[in-house]
This record gives sequence, structure tokens and C-alpha cells, in this order.
Amino acid sequence: MTLGPRPYYWPNTATVSYGSSPPIATRTGWMALALLPFVLALSAKANLISTLTGVPHEKLQLFHHWTSYAMFVLALVHTFPFIVYHIDKGDMVDQWKTEVTYWTGVAAIIPQAYLTFMSFPAIRNRFYEFFKATHFLAALVFVVFFFLHCDFRLSSWDYFIAAGAIYILSLLVSNIRTYFMHGRHTATIEQLPCGLVQIRIPTIMTWRPGQHVFVRFLSLQQGIHCLSAHPFTICSLYHDPEQAGKAPEITFYVKPRRGLTASLGNTALEKPSSTETVLLEGPYGGMSESVDFTRFDTYVLITGGTGGGFSLAILEEALRTHQQQQPTATIQVHFATRTAALADWYREEIKAKLAAYNVPSDKISLSIHVTKETLLSTPASGSPLIPDSVEKREPAGFVDSVSSQNDIADTAVQLGNRPDIPGIIAASTTSNTSSRIAIFTCGPASMIRDVRNAAAEAQGQVLKKGSTVEEVYLHTESFS
Repeated sequence: MTLGPRPYYWPNTATVSYGSSPPIATRTGWMALALLPFVLALSAKANLISTLTGVPHEKLQLFHHWTSYAMFVLALVHTFPFIVYHIDKGDMVDQWKTEVTYWTGVAAIIPQAYLTFMSFPAIRNRFYEFFKATHFLAALVFVVFFFLHCDFRLSSWDYFIAAGAIYILSLLVSNIRTYFMHGRHTATIEQLPCGLVQIRIPTIMTWRPGQHVFVRFLSLQQGIHCLSAHPFTICSLYHDPEQAGKAPEITFYVKPRRGLTASLGNTALEKPSSTETVLLEGPYGGMSESVDFTRFDTYVLITGGTGGGFSLAILEEALRTHQQQQPTATIQVHFATRTAALADWYREEIKAKLAAYNVPSDKISLSIHVTKETLLSTPASGSPLIPDSVEKREPAGFVDSVSSQNDIADTAVQLGNRPDIPGIIAASTTSNTSSRIAIFTCGPASMIRDVRNAAAEAQGQVLKKGSTVEEVYLHTESFS
């Protein structure tokens, strides 16, 4: 639609003039304007597209990025033909001095360029806090000057009405849920020996495994971070308050790095078990409501670093399903970390989960990989951070069976090597006991990529003649 129709410029002559707006510039301008409602709709967390399709907002961010990139390219193609035309005509300076359209166009395309280039993953990840603090202002400036640039021409007003209605509705829904349905909560912040910060929030909301919420800390102690909400993956399972005898509790495990997480780490160190008032927006994402845990006979959990927190809720849901409805299912847990301290934390969390459920020894296996440290440290209590049984440079497919919460203390830990992800998933899909396999992963981008590639190969088993594999389900989650 951009380069196909010709001519790009009107064949004006001294006696015949078709106008001063190059055809390619006119149509790309309208195409860019037509993308505005989609860019805004795809950017919202509580959006109509997710409601209608069931696709969570974080997966729609890919489309938000690419529609934004397309809109910026169209804006450039809209801009430069006008410049070329008027330079050739010799009146570019006069046009700039007398036409407000050029001023508003430049004022719109500058913040649009900022938003586009700052959203590139490498740049956004490097300057995440700065981009998060400035992109709303840049987006507002862009939309205002874009509106002034269009200046009510033809049906341009209709696109702004559509964009505004869609985005304002999304904001209303999310704010009504945050302020009126959920209300204020009290969060308890605690520093764990492994270096993570644990955040616990009793709540009345319900959630599914793998979902996340946006948390806004209202304390001025968090500085500028109290002005915005930050996403955290829920690491606990929802329990019916009538059966549990207490309110369900949302748990997060956060690695202090920079920005808000660094501030939370300082708070936890200065005031152990401190409390803060927070607002919760969500929950969002997670697995589709149509996913039934009971249909799987094998659960494979592959996580790394702080992504291990994500697997705790998934594991507990698998254990609960195993106990109540699917006693023949098997569970495989694979965890990779750089530090022995984090390995010990994860082992203890798994131990606590197993203590609540009666799972036969042949139904669950655990493999922990410590990829950086080669020496074991000892905490103040004198107990080893990780088990006495340590395998160095063991084959990546090595898995130690865990029969109970007591046997887990003897779990072998592998030092210096990463999990063989293709081997783990291939072994699951070629097993004669597995027909419906669910794979869950959370961790570094490289780990998620390897799991996706291996799962894609495993899904090919479904099509092979004579294969016992009927389904390979994959759920991925970014770092919490």
C-alpha cells in the first residue's frame, strides 16, 4: 500500500498542477493515523483485545511494538516527500515560516522517534527506569501535537475519538479494579539469606498460577518509584479462604538490582519485616483459563535464578492436582542458579511444598544446577548451604529422585554445568509413560529460547506415526 500505487509525486507542469501533496505522502499519513487506535489499544493492560481473544496483554506487547514501528516508518515516508517537493519547488523556507503544519509535524515526530528508539530491547533494558518514567509524558506530547497536526482534516477526528475511547475505557477498568475492587493492601518486606527480597501481601483477590500483578508502593520512602506501578510474578498459589481458614496471600521473590528493586532491598535491610501500603492492579497474564491441569500426565518445570519463584506456584498446583485428581502424573523440576545460597533457598521451598502433599517417590524428581560457584559456603547456623552429596561435571541429563520432604535433604547438586534442556524435554516426550506433557519455564532469555526450541521439536513427536505423545503444552514467563 505504501510503495505499490504510483506515481509517488504528481506530474505537475507549468500549465497543469495536481496539487502540492505528493500521493505517497498523503496515503502514508492516513495509514499512520489509522494505526493510532491499535497502538493505544495494544499498549493497555486491561484492553478489549485481551478480553475478546483471551490473549494476555504482555503477549500483545509484540504487536504494540511492531504497530508502533510501522507507524513511525509511515510517518517518515509521509514527511520526506513534502520536504523533497518543496525543496525542488524552491519554497521550503517559506513553507516552514508560514505553515504551522510543519511545526506541529516536527513536534510530533520528535517524541515519536524517542519512543520508537528507546523501546528497542537493548536500549529499553539498559535504561528501563528512565524510559518507564518518561514514556508516558513523551506519548502524551506525541498525541497532542499529532492531533494539532491533523487539524480536523477530513475524517481525522474520527480516529482520535476511537483511540481516546478505547484507551480511556482501558484506564477506567484498571483503575476501578485497583482503587474500588481491590483497595489498599499491606505488604510485608523481608530480606532472605539467599539475597532475594520476599514480599507477602494478604488479599481478597483471586489469581491463577503464573499470573502477575502491578504493585504501586505508596510510601514516600520509595522515592519517585511510588508514582508508578511495577510488575511482579506471583509465586504463591491461591487457596480458598474458607478451607484455609485465613486470607490468601500473594508472595513475590525479588532480586534487588536497580530502581525500585534496589530501593526495596535497602528497605528490607534497614527495617527487617517492614510493612508498606500498596495498591494492586491485576492479576494479568498467566495460563489461559481453558488450561486444565488434570489433562496432563507429565509436568516439566525448568527455571533459572529468580525465575524459580514462578515455578513454586506451578509446582504446588501440580502437586494438588496429583493428590486430588491425577495420581499417576509425574513431576520433573529442574532449577539452575549461579549461587549455592539460591540453590539452598529453592531446595527448602520445594521441601516445604512437598511437606503439604503426599506424593510417591517415583512421581517427582528434582535437579539443581549451580553454574558459577564451585565452593560451598556455610551460613552462620553451621549447616551447609547445599547438600553434602555434590556431583561435579555430571552429565546434564542427571536427575536425582526425591521421595519425600525428608529425602530432599540428600538431593545431589551439580556444579559448573547447565541443564541439558533439549535432552530433558526429549526424554520426557520419548518416554512411554508420557502422552500429555506440560512444560513451564521462567528465567534468562537464553533459557527461555532453548526451552521454546526444544518444545517445538517435541511437538513434532505428536505428528509422528506410532508416537504415544498426544500433546506438548508450553508456558513461558519472563523474570519476576
